[in-house]
Amino acid sequence: MGHLIELNDTLKLKRGAGFPAELRVGGIYDFSIAGRRLYNLRPTRVFLVEEIDGKWNLRGHAMILRQTIDAVTDSTSGQFEVTKLYPPEYAQLANRFDTPAGKGYDVDV
Repeated sequence: MGHLIELNDTLKLKRGAGFPAELRVGGIYDFSIAGRRLYNLRPTRVFLVEEIDGKWNLRGHAMILRQTIDAVTDSTSGQFEVTKLYPPEYAQLANRFDTPAGKGYDVDV
């Protein structure tokens, strides 16, 4: 039958739908997304990705502090702390080389 929980090392949140307006290292933010997902918990980092019009913009690293998988609503929610933010020059290269083919967001440097 298969697994109903997806394992992730990447927290990808949409701009305007869960991705914080202003990120800062040390900032703690709540998230909620559709689907049942299991993230690496602190002290293991996850990649923090902002989804913009279907494209991936790698922004840095985060630590998942809490997570709840709700089988009734088929959703995952929790809290994360930003531990590293990429400078634009690095994000541009990461988006080009470390995202799924055709999914990298073009960052203006």
